[in-house]
Amino acid sequence: MTQRETGDGSPPRTSVPLRPWASLRHRDFRLLLFSSLFIAAGQQMRQTANFYQVYAISGSSLQLGLTGLFQAVPLLVLGIFGGTVADLLDRKKLIVLGVVINLLLGVTLGILTLTGTIRVSHILVTTAVTASVNIVLSPARMAMIPRLVPRSHLMNAVSLNSSTGQASQFIGPLLAGLTIAWLGMASAYFFNALLYVPAVVAVLSLRTSGAPQVQERASVTALMGGVRHIWRQRVIIALFLLDFGVISVGYFRPLLPVFAQDIYKVGAAGFGLLAASPAIGAVLGAATLLMVGNVRRKGPLVLWAVLLYSLCLALFSVTPWFWLAILFSAGLGFTNALNAITRQTTVQILTPDHLRGRVFGIFTIFGQGANSVGTMEAGFVASLLGAPRAMLLGGGIGAAVTLAFWGGWPVLRRFRTGAGPEEAQEPMAR
Repeated sequence: MTQRETGDGSPPRTSVPLRPWASLRHRDFRLLLFSSLFIAAGQQMRQTANFYQVYAISGSSLQLGLTGLFQAVPLLVLGIFGGTVADLLDRKKLIVLGVVINLLLGVTLGILTLTGTIRVSHILVTTAVTASVNIVLSPARMAMIPRLVPRSHLMNAVSLNSSTGQASQFIGPLLAGLTIAWLGMASAYFFNALLYVPAVVAVLSLRTSGAPQVQERASVTALMGGVRHIWRQRVIIALFLLDFGVISVGYFRPLLPVFAQDIYKVGAAGFGLLAASPAIGAVLGAATLLMVGNVRRKGPLVLWAVLLYSLCLALFSVTPWFWLAILFSAGLGFTNALNAITRQTTVQILTPDHLRGRVFGIFTIFGQGANSVGTMEAGFVASLLGAPRAMLLGGGIGAAVTLAFWGGWPVLRRFRTGAGPEEAQEPMAR
């Protein structure tokens, strides 16, 4: 594989298409990827167990929706600070701290469940603490990636990172469902805590520094640096708003316990399979992008992916057959992966290193905030209309929002990157 220098001091970039596993040749990226798999699997496993236990205790879709509220409040109140912390302090130390706190939360829920003292309020409080920790943990992890691979490997690295995240959405829910069914809820939480141990070891083994490359003082100016950067990048604004607009009305995961127990009547193991099926599709989506390589027309790809996501959501809501629901659920994961990987790559391309923590902090606000608002919306609407109609309504609104962006925000529709990731182009709207 031949390489040529960029001439700007950045690592050399390849002049031929990358192999799907190219970024895995870099030791520290492999370690971060390994840790990310266990962190994400742990988070997905605990969230799935939380949803199942809340519904088992309360039998209320509205209570499921409250978990979204307890995720959203920390994001809205503290979200902008998390990315700033990830830019001003050592990112490796922040990741380790976040992982250890997640481990302790899993142990706490396991003890409460084992002693029979668990209440919905305990789950809501730990959900809020998890959201607060992830406000710093997520931007710190994402901001480390460009330090670990050459710039030309960026979309490849983001795709591989996303594939582990999507794989965790299969592994985590499936582990949760099977552990609950075979060993009980308390064992699911204790096993969840164990997943964080190898993640800590991997992060501590990184040789690359996590210290800030640009020294800044904590100030209002530093806090607003990410906001100013995003304001100048209309494509990033469009990507954030589109994702938030669709997912906030079309987040399906909180309603899966209702479908599993009340509609398909498949029990805990069936629920685990239903909850894990989006990850199967997501892994296929990530693999597709790894094989295709650097997609230049990133704007149209995002729009098509989000539109197809809305269609799969509507089809899932009306199918009476469990295995067909599994298929449409996998379609949701596939289309969401295409959208998420392309969004993350675009943000990495258009953001300098010293601002990545802040920008990904805002990315987290919009991304996880959309999930949280979507959880609240799904629970509330399902309590009024039922889960199938709530999901069908979300699919219809999501399609309408996507078409509105397609016609009303042409800079997104026309956005593409050049042959190298550094050659991002943002055409003017006409």
